[in-house]
Amino acid sequence: MNDKTTDFASSEALAMLALGRLDGALEHGTPVVHRIFAGQILRGTLVAALRQEGHLFTEPRFHAWFAGLTTLSETPSRHANAPRSLCEGILTELAHTSWPPLADIALRLKPALLAPQDLQSQEAYARTHATIEDARILVEGHSPERAPLPFTSLSHLYGAVADSLRFAPAERQPSPMALARRRFTVEHPAPSSPRWAIEIQYGEWLRKAGILRCALPFTDLIRLEVLTVDNPGTARTIRADALHAAASHMFRQLGEATRLSLEGDERLAGQRTTSRAPALFELLAGFGPMRSAQIESALGATRIGVRGMVVTLEDRGMIARSTIAGSHLHALVAGTFSGPAEIEEGTLSPFTAQALADFEASMAHVDSLLGGSVDQEDEGED
Repeated sequence: MNDKTTDFASSEALAMLALGRLDGALEHGTPVVHRIFAGQILRGTLVAALRQEGHLFTEPRFHAWFAGLTTLSETPSRHANAPRSLCEGILTELAHTSWPPLADIALRLKPALLAPQDLQSQEAYARTHATIEDARILVEGHSPERAPLPFTSLSHLYGAVADSLRFAPAERQPSPMALARRRFTVEHPAPSSPRWAIEIQYGEWLRKAGILRCALPFTDLIRLEVLTVDNPGTARTIRADALHAAASHMFRQLGEATRLSLEGDERLAGQRTTSRAPALFELLAGFGPMRSAQIESALGATRIGVRGMVVTLEDRGMIARSTIAGSHLHALVAGTFSGPAEIEEGTLSPFTAQALADFEASMAHVDSLLGGSVDQEDEGED
């Protein structure tokens, strides 16, 4: 086996290891962990899609914009898709996803999107919907059958992206101009590839293929630089590295959701069974800062009910408020619930001994699959 084959084989093995870890953790997560994790996934998907489109903003600015308290950017991009319409389209799509916790939080947060209306919002929403539908067709068509490994499907998917008028990277567009009898050529920035739509759909393929139990958006899975790489082995390595990075990031998020769930249980122990303060804690722990009007919509609560939840969490030092444009945003207290993303050696693991045994067994199966597939895929692509 040459060095090039070793490189991509190692990357693919690490990607499968990351997928196995994520799948095992999802199987043994509690409903509360799943709900917090779903909120994290939803926020990350929206933020990534907006940034891929060319919008420039910080995460605090995103939450203030989502709450309707400011614009998303100081200098909006003329070439980016309209931000509210983009988020509305993604929320609508994820409200129909096959994983209930993600579908539920997307459905709850759609009326909580209070961001300023876009100009020509109907046309912008139609473009977002068309992009998502094209991505669905592209992903479903590239490799519809069950498969033990995802790497051949990824190769086909990248080929489809390269051939797509919508998703292939565009080139800068020069425009001639005349000024004071002199002619100039101005290059306009190329429109961004809406690869976020493909990344949203790919988790569904992984679920149908039997590789992952839940359909999750794989943010930043598509690396457009692969399309210009001449070496097939290098392209395979980059594709596998992107899959590994996406799965590993979600595994870390799931670990964080586990810690937040345990912290919330401890801090809210003794609450009445009718208290809805835990529901507010889950919402803020997952999606992030929100104003009272958004919480009312997301939790189906009255203004008085929300006030009671907020007071309960404030009395325990769990949340704090910031004021923007005369309105309050409620958020978890910074640093109170944060911790290292990885489970450090010597700390309590959120997974049981049985979960770890199942994980080891699944990894042994992955090793056997990879061992029998490297030579076949090497022959097909290199």
